Amino acid sequence: MNGITKLKEPTACTAEECRDFARLVRQGFEGSDDGLTQRIEKAHLLAFCYATGEGLAATAALKAPGERYRSDVFEKAGAAASPSDYRFELGWVYVVPAHRGKQVAEGLCRQLLSCVPASHVFATTRIDNTLMIRILLSLGFERVGTPYLRRDEELIVFLRS
Repeated sequence: MNGITKLKEPTACTAEECRDFARLVRQGFEGSDDGLTQRIEKAHLLAFCYATGEGLAATAALKAPGERYRSDVFEKAGAAASPSDYRFELGWVYVVPAHRGKQVAEGLCRQLLSCVPASHVFATTRIDNTLMIRILLSLGFERVGTPYLRRDEELIVFLRS
């Protein structure tokens, strides 16, 4: 895909960039709620991929979730690792349908992970999201624990150490 990729801290984003990022996240993740804007503002790093002449085509982020959320996820999944060791969560990976199949998602994830090479990172995805599972495995993540339910979706946890 011809386009431009930007990695930005949320505090460096314009209001329009934050709105566009949230719009795509809501488009890709039905469970996104009213607290999404605040969670985006607390993220460590946001990734934007713009398609030439078309606008925002994909998003991804290194989220910085709180200890309570991390503990809850790890407990529900039965993950043996310590949630305090995993400060960042790779997430909000979404590519608009017209740009899928072009390795955009994997490229955004690789760029984000290169910004925290020594950090432990976790990710969650739906158990039926075979493409994201393949991407996570190719990036060195390992599946841990067992599937768990969140908002009527069955999720699995992946860790990258």
